[in-house]
Amino acid sequence: MKKITEGSFWEHLEEMRKRIFIVLGVLAGSVIVSFLFSRQLMILVLSHGPERLQTLAPPEAFSAHLNLSLAAGIIVSSTIIFYQFWRFVSPGLYRKERKTAVRAAIVSVILFLAGAAFAWFLMLEPVLGVFHSFETGNITGDWSLANYINFLGRFILIFGTAFQLPVLVLILVRMGVVTPHFLASFRRHIIVGLLIIAALLTPPDPLTQIMLTLPLYILFELSLLVARVGRKRKEIS
Repeated sequence: MKKITEGSFWEHLEEMRKRIFIVLGVLAGSVIVSFLFSRQLMILVLSHGPERLQTLAPPEAFSAHLNLSLAAGIIVSSTIIFYQFWRFVSPGLYRKERKTAVRAAIVSVILFLAGAAFAWFLMLEPVLGVFHSFETGNITGDWSLANYINFLGRFILIFGTAFQLPVLVLILVRMGVVTPHFLASFRRHIIVGLLIIAALLTPPDPLTQIMLTLPLYILFELSLLVARVGRKRKEIS
């Protein structure tokens, strides 16, 4: 299994420059198209949000639309961005390494989307309810549009990143850093660690913490199962 013929430093630099220009062009086009549909995107985003939001500065609504368009443009162009990155690095990998990297990338994208969907459809409403529960006395929940959009972006990013746990486990097992048996022997400690992570990522509410810990633990067990199967196949071969 040989690598593709290596080029000179200047050839690699020129190749990188070409890929960067393609990425920037696709990203700019995606952001512009997203901005043209930003009103529809904003209505969709706010459909799961608070009933009332306010703007605290004249350009705040415009900035919120712009930030939403940027996020949508990155999501829309993410596959092309990854493809350009892959075209740049793949010649330096062996065939087996390329297959492993492609599988890991596909699984990572699926898990991120699953985490984002979990946050959007199941976690957002109860978390907002917890936040509202602290608005007592003279405290009113007149949230600003910009702050809510920023919160929503971080919220979805946190859950999408947390759902990368199986990829991390499989990479560590694949590299020989840990074994499935070793991880299984520390199952209780890992559960406590997941609870701590959930407590740090979610509001101080036991319900939301358990709602994040439970899927993470299920993903951990599934990743252990896949790691055991992969290890047995490797031993047989």
